[in-house]
Amino acid sequence: MIDINYICKKHKLTNLEKNILEFIVSNIHNKKKISIRNVAAENFTSTSVIYKCMKKIGYSSYSNFIYFLKTNDSSLISKDSSLEENESFKKAVFLFKENKDKLFMFTSTGIATNISSYMNEKLALLGIRSISNSHIQLLEKPFSKDVILITLSQSGETESVIDILKIAKKNKVKSLSFIGKKDTTIESISSINLISNNVIFFADVITIFEEILKRI
Repeated sequence: MIDINYICKKHKLTNLEKNILEFIVSNIHNKKKISIRNVAAENFTSTSVIYKCMKKIGYSSYSNFIYFLKTNDSSLISKDSSLEENESFKKAVFLFKENKDKLFMFTSTGIATNISSYMNEKLALLGIRSISNSHIQLLEKPFSKDVILITLSQSGETESVIDILKIAKKNKVKSLSFIGKKDTTIESISSINLISNNVIFFADVITIFEEILKRI
């Protein structure tokens, strides 16, 4: 099951939020006990607190969290063994390792922009140059040889992201895309694709990205 201690540390959960997660996990197969109203009552809190807790750990709703627990036996973080066996993941790690001196440019839209901003800040802390805004001119020659493009799109069909990827491909700019579906336009254009069809796509993106950083 999930590693609650890791989640609490990662998302800076309160003792109450930790108790809520522990109660849910220990009663996951008891449908009556894990109704959101019962969970709130058992933990002497409100349903709004539980909803906020779900958002905090990367779930769009309480039902999504319950669905994840019932259909997954692994933790919220990917197992190292499965990551190491994933060819795309290995290529992504190599891309970062071999291009630390280049500029990493992120492009995304909507809620994904918050994730790309976070990723941008993580790279900055490591002393790696990066920007979270798309500057098309940087993908044109003569700048293209010094840029790595990182894109985020849950649908894999975000038009603005596709347009930028097409320019990158035309000018032979290496690209890494985090997408939520297979067989998409972005997958066909991007140099490397990391695909997660989990209901918690954005939480997965952060987790995978951090696992990449651990290896560079």
